[in-house]
Order: sequence, then structure tokens, then C-alpha cells
Amino acid sequence: MENYIIPLHKTFWGKEEEKAAIQALRSGSGVGDLSFSEELAKSLEKFLAVKYALPTASGTASLELACAILLKRGHEVIMPSFTFASCANAVLLVDARPVFADIDLSTYNIDPDDIERKITKKTRAIMVVHYAGMACDMDKIVKIAKENNLYIIEDAAHALGAAYKGQFLGTIGDMGCFSFHGTKNAASGEGGAFVTNDKSIFKTAEIIREKGTNRSSFMRGERKKYSWVKVGRSLILSDILSAIALEQMRKLEKITRLRKKNSEYLLKKLNKLSTKIILPKISQNTDPNWHIFAIRVPRLMRDNVIKELRNYGIEASFHYLPLHQSQMGKKLGYKRKDLPVSEEVASTIIRLPMHPKLKRSEIDYIVEVMGKIL
Repeated sequence: MENYIIPLHKTFWGKEEEKAAIQALRSGSGVGDLSFSEELAKSLEKFLAVKYALPTASGTASLELACAILLKRGHEVIMPSFTFASCANAVLLVDARPVFADIDLSTYNIDPDDIERKITKKTRAIMVVHYAGMACDMDKIVKIAKENNLYIIEDAAHALGAAYKGQFLGTIGDMGCFSFHGTKNAASGEGGAFVTNDKSIFKTAEIIREKGTNRSSFMRGERKKYSWVKVGRSLILSDILSAIALEQMRKLEKITRLRKKNSEYLLKKLNKLSTKIILPKISQNTDPNWHIFAIRVPRLMRDNVIKELRNYGIEASFHYLPLHQSQMGKKLGYKRKDLPVSEEVASTIIRLPMHPKLKRSEIDYIVEVMGKIL
């Protein structure tokens, strides 16, 4: 891995996380659902104002859990193509079909109008992805879901701490899926969380997540024995990683505040280049967490701009290859130009460094270099 003067991501870890991990190592076997995992679940429930939270092995595990609860063979799930493979994998693993929709050119989030166009009799759910911690148009999407009797799965892997009309992302739909991956705002290396306000969904989630057994209710003293009751998976987060995630939850408001401060400063400084680049736009009714700071440049310039930024010691990167353009997308019957906005965004986007430890002098340097390159 290359060493950059200014990396794209940097974890906001300190002695608290180190102490918590050591305590978890010394106090238990490191398996899931011990005291730190229970405390993490309570912390998430309180912070997000949801009834039920379950720590999971990853954000991907949370998506797989959501799909295992809802879907059967023949079901369809509408989702953006401009996202990570985990979204489509979670659907395919239960023999359902991902149906790709296009995105909005200004927010890079799923286009509600295209969702409506893609609904069929087989549609079971809409999977929204809050890209970069910017909210999808949830009013429109909730209305579409209600009118068509569809579930909403929120992929909020980018969006912990971000809100839409005062409500945290990941808590508006039927299920929310979060990530504690090492690149995320709150990071435990690997890890995630599944949340819901629906008791029935929660009860099923508990069983599937714990290898298809009713062990969770046994651990609460609700039954004398536990046994295998459903097809399940092993999706539990280690208590050691839960201990780190718990400390990150305690710092989340500070992390979000620092990211906002840095993003606002970077936006202000880059504004002088706004005739040459497209700056990130805060989607309507959103209070973002600035997980990603993404700009766009003309297609023919994009790869060269990334290369030059890296030459100057600034880690910059493209992002998703739209899923419909991938090898797997082609197997599902998609072809180039099926989703033109997704393709345009994917070929022009550049992620710039954004993290809580970013210094003003580093932001000034990024802007100075961008000016030189452009």
C-alpha cells in the first residue's frame, strides 16, 4: 500500500479503543453477544432512537440478514447500480433478483422516478443507498413503497449519524444496515449493525443471525434449551470489535462535527474552482455526515487528475464501477448505456481525502494542488 502525505481515510482511534479492546480480551472469549456487544446494541438503540439493534459481522452481513428475512426465490429488489457489490450479492444469495435503477445526477442517490418505472408484480422491496452520507429522497420513496406494498431496506453504511428531516438515516425504512468498516466514520476494523422498529422482523433477525437457532432468547432466560429452528447464518460481531465500536459510538458526535467543519472549509476553498469542477451538493432535507467528499471533473480528465493528485502525495480515488456494467451485471442481462446517469457519475467522480484528523493546512494544500492540475 502506498504511503500518501494526505490519506483518503484515517481512523479516529485513541487510547480509549485500545483500552476497550484489551478489556474485552481479558474479560471473555471474544465471541459475540457478550457484555460489550449488548452495550453496543443499547448504544445504537439510544442514539438512533430505534427499538431494536443487532451488532453484525459487517455491513454486508446486515444486508444479507435483511434479505434473508424478506426475500424468497422469484422476488425482485430495486436498488441503485451505483453501489457496492454487497447490495446485489445479498439479494442473489436468497435466489432473488436485483433490479438496477438509475441515480440522480446531483446527489448520486437512487432516482425515485426510475424506481417507479422498474416496479413489477415480483417487486418485494426497495434497497436505498445513502451515498456519501447524503439522504435519498425518502418522502418520495416511502410514498412509492406504501402505494405498492413494498418494504424499504436502507443501506446506511455511509450514513451513521446523518439525518433526513431530523430523523437518522437507517431508521426511516423497515430495516437499516450500518457498517463499522475501517474506512467508515465510526470504525472497528470490521463490523456492522442491523436495526428495525418492527418486533416481528427483529425476532426473525435474531434467529437467522445466530445460525438459525433460538439461542438469543435462551441467553435471556426465556427458555430452558435452544435448538435449530430456521435456516440461518453466522453473522454475529466479536465482542472485541464491539468494544471498539462502542467507543466509536461515544465519539460519533465529535467525529461528525469535525467532518462537517472540514467539509465546509474544503467546499468554501474549492468554490474558486467551481467553473472547472462539480462540487458535492447537499441533498434536500439532509443533515449529512460527510462520509465521502466527492467532486466531478470532465470524463477525459478524470484519470489524469487522480494520477496527478497522487503524484503530489494526495490520495484520491474513483469510486464504484456501476454494477450493471460489471461481469455479473452482464450475466443478469444488463448492457452499457442502460443507466446513463450512473455511467456518467462513475466515469467523472473523484473522492478527495476527508476525515476528522484532516488539518486546515492539508486542505489548503489539496486546493492548491487542484488549482495547479486544472
